[in-house]
Amino acid sequence: EILKNNKNIKILEKAGSLGDKLSISTYLVGGYVRDILLGRDTKDIDIMVNKDSLFYAKELSKKLNINKTVEFKKFLTARIPNKDFEIEIANAREESYNEESRNPEVVKETTINNDLSRRDFTINSLAVSLNKNNFGGLVDSFSGIIDLNNALIKTPLEPDETFKDDPLRMIRAIRFATQLEFK
Repeated sequence: EILKNNKNIKILEKAGSLGDKLSISTYLVGGYVRDILLGRDTKDIDIMVNKDSLFYAKELSKKLNINKTVEFKKFLTARIPNKDFEIEIANAREESYNEESRNPEVVKETTINNDLSRRDFTINSLAVSLNKNNFGGLVDSFSGIIDLNNALIKTPLEPDETFKDDPLRMIRAIRFATQLEFK
């Protein structure tokens, strides 16, 4: 139901099909999932994979006839530019931060659930499977759906831990609360 009538369904199906072909677990994540559930339009597609994100991004770019990626190897992410929207591919990852910077100092592969735990808010820690065997299946390890339904901005982990990693998240909380009329 989450992906029903989605304007980007062809892209999402191709992303899942590629994941199946490469034996890579592929998920739609973050703000795109939140916005679908809220009935809001979004321009950015965020896809999380469990391995080989840079290779996967190159292959997806070819499959979409875009044939261009912008890689951020240190962060295990890549962007596929498009005139109408951006597609970002990221490895499921965990990060360690230096107190002097918002940029992670160390980035390493991890599990899907560990990746979702490091996200800013529960409403952004939702993932939807794009693989054929469970296409559209929701991963909600931190009760993001409940928080969406109750119009709440909460962190998946203790707020001190989440905000220590990136203090800008406090400002993002205010922005989301204002834009979405959440508490």
